[in-house]
Amino acid sequence: MATIKDVAELAQVSTATVSYVLNGTGVVTEATRQRVLAAVATLNYQPNYAARSLRSRSHTLGLALPAEPGRLADPALAEVLASLADTASTHGYALLLATPQAGVEPGEFCVNLVRSGRVDGLVLLDMQTDDARQQALSAAGLPHICAGPAPNGSLSPFVMLENYQDARQAIAYLARLGHQRIALIQLPSELADSEPRYQGYCNAIEEAGLPLEPMYVVEAGRREQDGYEAMRELLSLPERPTAVLACSDELAFGAMHALYDAGLEIGKDVSLVGFDDVPLAAHMHPPLTTLRQPRRKMGEKLATMLIEVVEGKAPTPHTLVLQSRLIVRQSTGTAPER
Repeated sequence: MATIKDVAELAQVSTATVSYVLNGTGVVTEATRQRVLAAVATLNYQPNYAARSLRSRSHTLGLALPAEPGRLADPALAEVLASLADTASTHGYALLLATPQAGVEPGEFCVNLVRSGRVDGLVLLDMQTDDARQQALSAAGLPHICAGPAPNGSLSPFVMLENYQDARQAIAYLARLGHQRIALIQLPSELADSEPRYQGYCNAIEEAGLPLEPMYVVEAGRREQDGYEAMRELLSLPERPTAVLACSDELAFGAMHALYDAGLEIGKDVSLVGFDDVPLAAHMHPPLTTLRQPRRKMGEKLATMLIEVVEGKAPTPHTLVLQSRLIVRQSTGTAPER
């Protein structure tokens, strides 16, 4: 395991300079700072946070979210946050929610937040495919944990859902019901969760012996209105789909309204599957078939694994994959007769 002396030798600076860069104290030139950070990344140097004095601990975990209007109103996110806060409190930690101000680079914001001493480490939600927050924190050797698929070669600890298999089981279920025109309302492509769900959809379509039709895949945003507009687009096709997988319950709720407005019966004319199983899903008309994600377990594991990192322990396991379960309700049925 690399030491601070190894970093100093590779960067051709003193160990004190390395400490200045990692702690955000002292004054160093930008060129020196970049040289130290490059050495940290090359050696995968991880500071021993347990060895720091107790007075430097805030006993607060930070939660870093992109600045997206209305994001905190998402009921799926709220359940993760509640579990995170409860688990942190059980271990003697508070939880601080932080989002960067407009114009502030997310990676720099996260690094500065940890170095300020206000938080001992960060939980990263809404992971991007090329996430500047994870890259900056990893390069700086600062404690963090990510909720989402791990980039290739990443040494950051991750808690992730089995998005690929989840999408596959949903499509396989619809194929068993006799559906041959199955569409996908996809999450924004910049989200890390988006690609594995798309790949799961594609592979399940091929495994069912069905043609993979690009027109049946619509990339949407994250709001209910985005789901509405995506479903309207699918319904305008010469041959509309008989079944749709929406990659969140929020998108599925919007899709439901589009089907109502088109005079179609959900579960009979068009089958619909969501992703999340938020509490409202069971009370829709008809109740929504959806993939139940273990959100409370995710919040719990994110908190406990980050605390292990903060306290100088290796998280066990380094990457944790959580399984979802398909909950079948009345929004799905056998394919309509041609």
